[in-house]
Amino acid sequence: MKVVSDYTLLDFSQIDGLEVFDYYGYLHDAVVWNCSRSEAGRDYLEDAYMHSRTEPDRAALKNIK
Repeated sequence: MKVVSDYTLLDFSQIDGLEVFDYYGYLHDAVVWNCSRSEAGRDYLEDAYMHSRTEPDRAALKNIK
């Protein structure tokens, strides 16, 4: 709740009243916002994005040859 509170500037009672989907949306955004503030966090976000990809980057693969 602290991360969401810091990100949204809502107090804990307001956060407690949020719908579950709103809360998890804010939590996701807060974690991304918090990680993007440092170089190590940006590297983590880039790695996480690359691990979530399911399709290969065919243009980059063609350039390797």
